[in-house]
Amino acid sequence: MKNRYCKEYRVIKGGDFVENIDEILDNEDLDLDEGDLLSPSKDRELNDIYPEANIKVEREQYSIFELNRKFGKAQVVLDPDFQREDVWKNRQKSELIESVLMGIPLPIFYLNETKEGKLVVVDGRQRLTAFFQFLKEEYRLTDLRILKALNLKKFSELDKKLQANLEDFQIIAQVIKPPTPDRIKFDIFDRVNRGGTPLNNQEMRNALYQGKSTLLLRNLSAKEVFKRVTNNSINSKRMKDRYLILRFIGFYLLKVEILKDANGELIEYKGDIDEFLGKIMDYINELTNEEIKVLEKLFEKTMRNNEIIFNDDAFRRIARSGKRQPINMLLFEALSYLFTMFEEEYCLENKEKIKSVCFELLKDEHLNKLLTNDRGRGIVVPEIMKLMDTLKERLLNDNQVENS
Repeated sequence: MKNRYCKEYRVIKGGDFVENIDEILDNEDLDLDEGDLLSPSKDRELNDIYPEANIKVEREQYSIFELNRKFGKAQVVLDPDFQREDVWKNRQKSELIESVLMGIPLPIFYLNETKEGKLVVVDGRQRLTAFFQFLKEEYRLTDLRILKALNLKKFSELDKKLQANLEDFQIIAQVIKPPTPDRIKFDIFDRVNRGGTPLNNQEMRNALYQGKSTLLLRNLSAKEVFKRVTNNSINSKRMKDRYLILRFIGFYLLKVEILKDANGELIEYKGDIDEFLGKIMDYINELTNEEIKVLEKLFEKTMRNNEIIFNDDAFRRIARSGKRQPINMLLFEALSYLFTMFEEEYCLENKEKIKSVCFELLKDEHLNKLLTNDRGRGIVVPEIMKLMDTLKERLLNDNQVENS
């Protein structure tokens, strides 16, 4: 009989979302239980980690010319997804240039140095953007209150001495360097950005692991099939959608045992979700373009299959008293994994049978206890994945009996 259940994808190398109620941030239709917004007061691990952590933060100086040169070579990362504040108006940019030309010291910048030597801007993106844009002649100085003679001038129209003064101006930066742990970096980011909206851990990961992983998560979260099957209920504003997708990819790669570190050793999940997801993004950044495409196709396939079976009720617990339940993160991971193992044709032909077996499992007391007690840590995911494997075997066995 033709195999219509699952194709091999070996080309890849290889709970509830617990969160304080005041941090749900418009995700009214998502089962949020994980405290993914980090603050030192509630992060129980920081006190244990800091004393023994290998923390490396160094004070560095860079000229604006040097940073602009690095930016041109993609060695300075300005990520608009990470820094969410409104883009500066021309008046603010001009005032900054005026301050530098007057020799006024600027507040300190914060940068994170990746293992490849790139500098990710933690604090100071708007200021660096203003410098780089002015050097590229993208705007004229306006509304200057002190150096009024420079109004309406571009960089090339400044006196040569003023051009040199601007390019030679020294930026003072605190640079967070490897091997400082992600958890400590998250805490530093949180403290630096305390004046604005606190960054959650996925937004921080998005800054720390710029590359193929961030591009993949952005692309997958924008897929129409993902939006349909989740009923457009997961707000992308705070990267909750990318967090959900990243967890599925991570646990999927862990489950199929193709997730390896730089030494070729299988990566294990030891209960620290942030450390694990950081490793996943680091891993994805090293994949080939072909391997990235495989992951993308796999994601689209499982989203389509979940849509076929559940329509827009996918990833939700059974309704209680007629009330529709929000999307459950652990079910998203579990059912997404399950439907990587079936082809679309099989799901279409056996929709009612599959749906019936899935709903039978969703009523299981043991599964619901796992979904309730995990508290977003992902500790129960391996056990839930085993339940999905059992469900898959049952479906295939029933299918063989019917076709015998």
